[in-house]
Amino acid sequence: MKTIPVDCTKLSLLVAGPIQPATAPDGTPRRDRAGRPLYNVPVVVMAEGGNADTMTVRVPGPVPQLPPLTPVRLTGLVARPWAMEGRSGVSFAAEAVQPVNTRS
Repeated sequence: MKTIPVDCTKLSLLVAGPIQPATAPDGTPRRDRAGRPLYNVPVVVMAEGGNADTMTVRVPGPVPQLPPLTPVRLTGLVARPWAMEGRSGVSFAAEAVQPVNTRS
């Protein structure tokens, strides 16, 4: 599967809601190839000079529980285009999510 690295240097990222474990349709927890549990992190993305949008980023655990609107940094963010059964889209994954220290 092709992955496209995403440059986050000109993006502001905020947690958009509760961080949830990623699950299969039957409810079983999803894991990465290393066996780590995966989590869905809802994120508000704001580009410099652009509008805000939302996306869900899949991140391997452990993932800190962060309150909504917490500024975050996504390490190793990639986009993965996909297509199946006449549908298509882009999914997002990162190696880690960390809160950004906003204190000066």
